[in-house]
Amino acid sequence: MSTDVCEAAKVASEIDFEVPPWFESQCPPNDPSAVTQQAIDVYMTYQGPKGGIRGIGWWQAANGYTAIALHDIWSKKTHNYDSLAHAIRQCENRQWGLINPFNDDTCWWALLCVHMYSLKGDHWFLEKAEAIWRSMRETGSFCRRGQVWFWGGDMEGAVYWKKTPGSDHINAISTGLYAELSARLALIKTKEGSDGGHHHLFRNHHHHSEDTSAEDYIEAARCSLGWILRCRYRPHKGIVLDHLELRNEKAVNWTFTYNTGVALGTCALLYEATREDEYMTLACHMAHRSMTHKGWVEENGVLTEKGSYGRGKSDPLKSNNSVGFKAVLIRQLCTLYDVIMRTSCAHPKARETKDMIKKFIEINYASQIENNTDGEGHYGPWWDGPFEFPTSHSQMATLDVMAAIVCVNRA
Repeated sequence: MSTDVCEAAKVASEIDFEVPPWFESQCPPNDPSAVTQQAIDVYMTYQGPKGGIRGIGWWQAANGYTAIALHDIWSKKTHNYDSLAHAIRQCENRQWGLINPFNDDTCWWALLCVHMYSLKGDHWFLEKAEAIWRSMRETGSFCRRGQVWFWGGDMEGAVYWKKTPGSDHINAISTGLYAELSARLALIKTKEGSDGGHHHLFRNHHHHSEDTSAEDYIEAARCSLGWILRCRYRPHKGIVLDHLELRNEKAVNWTFTYNTGVALGTCALLYEATREDEYMTLACHMAHRSMTHKGWVEENGVLTEKGSYGRGKSDPLKSNNSVGFKAVLIRQLCTLYDVIMRTSCAHPKARETKDMIKKFIEINYASQIENNTDGEGHYGPWWDGPFEFPTSHSQMATLDVMAAIVCVNRA
């Protein structure tokens, strides 16, 4: 256990949870399955001839597909699997290895492949994820010990935003995604070692990669999370800041929801992999702070992140990276929820956090179907309403809410 984790967890353990007013609201959902699948079906109408989604970029396409894969995982069905698998293979045909010059973009695709592997055990997907992980190590994207310094601190564990030579931005999101990928690959490797490869839900294509051990993956996840906690984390606020510019010696402290979301999800996964309570302490603290952050969440509990993408501030007809940031936070709250449930976690903060996440998801789902839809499966950009300007990017962001409501209402 690193000093970075221990110190951050100590701060988190000393801060009491405050119960937000929205926690008392009543919004039990009806059976959401028809609504959620309809949203997916509408999204897939935006699909182009080569596997991508019209109107959005490379990383956003991966995120939309990831939400659909998680919807299948959490509903314990494979209704969308074949169409997803076909689309991903089409995308790989035009972008070899699903790798582009941006490390965060590439990691989104790697994580999608991990989830696809979990569904049916097709090792093609696992091989793509593992190859992306290796490429991060081998192309100079990963900062090794003593290699890069900033304000007198060692940047070990950080991941550059771009693969291109001379890149000088190291980012919380690229680093966090690499840490999450490492943790998920560790869990797959551990599961394969314990039961002969039956990690996926529906079918076994026996596959082992001997190159990297579970311990190697765990160490990589610890190292990159350690950089975030050391260099980009505000422990009392429980939020993760954006990036560092090495050449300019400048810290850029944007507070996008997805940075904190990916970090808290990684903490949850490392708890599952190691059963070290400090990781659960951190995950619960970040989750609580995220769901009560006044700049991100309205008083009624609806996640809007207006500072990054809000009504009157952003053009709803124009694709914008920020439209999908809050969707990633929703997804990672469900990562934590899922880990708490799957491990029967006895951590003193786990049950309270799980209950808060469930209510938060239900509120945001209710707002979608009450304030942000035409009732025919199209969803707009403003999660708190009113409904207007449905596009592929607004539909993409909503899919994580649709997957999340399935996650927290499983039998």
